[in-house]
Amino acid sequence: MPRSSAAERKLCAATDSYIKNCAATGASPRTVEAYTATLENFVNFFIESKENYADPSYATILLWRDYLIDSGCSNYTVALYVNRLRTFFDYASDPECGGWYANNPVSRRLTPDTRKTARRPYDVLLTDQQVMKLWRNDKPATAKAKTWPRNYAIVIMLLTTELRNAELLDLTPADLHWEDGELSVESGKGSKFRRIEFPDIAQSAVRIYLASGIRPKDLPDTAPLFGNTAPKGSFGPRTGDERREWQRGSRQWLSTLVESHVRAVTGVPDIRSHDLRHVGARIDLNAGMKQEELQSKLGHTNPNVTQRYSGRLLSRTGKRSAALVLEARERQADINANILAVKICRPPLTRPSVCATVNMMQPSLYTQVASPTFQALPPPSVTPPFTPGGRHLSVSPVNALCGVSFLPVKLPSC
Repeated sequence: MPRSSAAERKLCAATDSYIKNCAATGASPRTVEAYTATLENFVNFFIESKENYADPSYATILLWRDYLIDSGCSNYTVALYVNRLRTFFDYASDPECGGWYANNPVSRRLTPDTRKTARRPYDVLLTDQQVMKLWRNDKPATAKAKTWPRNYAIVIMLLTTELRNAELLDLTPADLHWEDGELSVESGKGSKFRRIEFPDIAQSAVRIYLASGIRPKDLPDTAPLFGNTAPKGSFGPRTGDERREWQRGSRQWLSTLVESHVRAVTGVPDIRSHDLRHVGARIDLNAGMKQEELQSKLGHTNPNVTQRYSGRLLSRTGKRSAALVLEARERQADINANILAVKICRPPLTRPSVCATVNMMQPSLYTQVASPTFQALPPPSVTPPFTPGGRHLSVSPVNALCGVSFLPVKLPSC
């Protein structure tokens, strides 16, 4: 591994000092996390650049800004990152804070124009037909099989519960009240508490995600529900042998994930994770939800904010279309429950065969799940498609091994 330059070591030490100072001076954990992510991005860019033999300069910051833009970041995100870097260099160039640098190389001229461009209205972000495509648990060829259960669960949760990004990322399994069909949301704006509906399709999607093993099964119920495993350590180049830990996802991670998922399923680009909150609210209004109920669900304290969602397709056609969307949602909830029953109850397949027949009426099979979290959950609330008469499910071994969605096939009684 090549030796790091003096400039690299200085930058890593300065960023570590700054993050520790933020935490020591009372910055919130979320603020510390945001500055950590921004500075890690800049440090890694600087280390990989050809200018890493000297201290970061105006030219370095300019190249980094252009790199962010080329990576697809919006002007708002780029401006946010540049402002965070400016704050860091204010600290690093202060003699009382160590005097790491002689001056601040970040110029305000680097901040891009953040004036909001006109966005598509809520009623055309996604059509009802496109929403029904998102209900389906059918992985397109362009999506990664390994992360599909997690990404599908996240999109379904955002569409049906209409949580804010931070609220979804702060969810833990302890917040999921399966028997009551509700969620506890405690991380909304102003740290307010509310309980909202946990629809059947969201429950089944989360169950499938937990059974997939993407979230480590030995985690406590107080750990984040959604996230990823990533190296945990200080700033600097990665060696590849860092200890990997389960981490709460960032807002940028969530936004990128949702945009990629929606594009793969519907072909619609540039859908933000927060847009799904608007789409879900639109469906609720069209389905007849009262504005006061929607205000409570969204966590709005000011009814005027909720009124911005009103008047969206509240015609007869809109109501009829919303009814079809909700009907499709309930059908998919039943399908997901069937998929989950097969995933949980099937015995391990040691080798491929023409057909594997699984008797689904053994109650003990519901408890044969390795995850402690999953063992604590009740069986699926939707009645699986089998009866005590000995009806079986025909399971393709290829699908069973790969976790591909499939529908149960009724066979004659044995």
